[in-house]
Amino acid sequence: MRRFSEKFTQKIIYSMMLKKFFLPIFLLVPLLVFGQNDIQEIVNSEFEKGYFNGTVFYADGKHSAKINKGFSNIQFDVAIDNNTRFQIASVTKLFTSLAVLQLQEKGLIDFEDKVGKYIHSLPKNCNDITIRDLMTHHSRLENEPVSAVMNKYSLDDYIRNFVKKTSSDTLKFNYNNVDFVLLSKVIESITKKTFTESIEDMIIQPLKLENTGFVSENDIIKNLAYGYHNYSFGEGEKDEPLFNDRRYISNYYGAGGMYSTTEDLYQLLLALKDNKLISEKSKNEFLLKPQTDDFVDWLSGKPTFGFYFDNKKNVYRRSGSIDGFNSEIIVNKVFDKVLIIFCNTDTADLMRLANKIYFKK
Repeated sequence: MRRFSEKFTQKIIYSMMLKKFFLPIFLLVPLLVFGQNDIQEIVNSEFEKGYFNGTVFYADGKHSAKINKGFSNIQFDVAIDNNTRFQIASVTKLFTSLAVLQLQEKGLIDFEDKVGKYIHSLPKNCNDITIRDLMTHHSRLENEPVSAVMNKYSLDDYIRNFVKKTSSDTLKFNYNNVDFVLLSKVIESITKKTFTESIEDMIIQPLKLENTGFVSENDIIKNLAYGYHNYSFGEGEKDEPLFNDRRYISNYYGAGGMYSTTEDLYQLLLALKDNKLISEKSKNEFLLKPQTDDFVDWLSGKPTFGFYFDNKKNVYRRSGSIDGFNSEIIVNKVFDKVLIIFCNTDTADLMRLANKIYFKK
């Protein structure tokens, strides 16, 4: 039977520190109450059902609350705490998108550029895919097979083996990781640095995100949570067995290869609020504005360059899921109401949980 920690941490931030990017200062105080339900009750309920194991962070412009539930390593009963780092899966795509937006602002790339301009080893029928196509998943590239992450591949070898056009003439939007693996190589081509070095120089170091980085199977990364999956997503039974994640997360590069903490991601969102990474113009024209009219039901939004705009609820979403690691972000347009959830098992229906907390329903 799986065991989960009964310990949770309740914390509040003194102030938003909107103009600075230090880690927030927390005090131990009761969580905020939202009508008949509060965050603690909602998360505890999911945890007791076996539907959640992870961290929840909420900030509404006045106060913040964080709850940790369960284990970062189930085998050795290592409890999740405020130092636990989580693999963030496709939330990595937000970092990649911001890097592309920075390069566009500097005049080093145009969204209508063809990817063949930057990568010369592509199949001929892939050369005319544009940067915009990759950013919005309109490339008509095939999804990567499972074999793409069961062995270690360099970025060049990944592209050589797994970049293929679909045979469909009608396919438009197709969410896939290959698009953002290609964008990783485009960024390398422009910066003349590795993709990881580029993201560190452009985002991580300027914001002093000390708990954010790239997964490397050859390195021991302190406080990094293990991942566990059974693909139940909020519909399984509490005592169903979990299995250890086995994928080479590093193979996902700019599509899903990063780890972080909720505090670091909160600092990233505050940086977007204050235009510290991209300009107000770029934020309004590309980050916040839908770039296509495709409302993707399972992502609950229309794709921007970085988020999915949920016009039904007037919020922006970014989610991720790789085996046991699942993540969910909901933020409003002015970035003063934020919810970030990380889970290292896939037992949670994170979108349902996020909606219940964020919208108090």
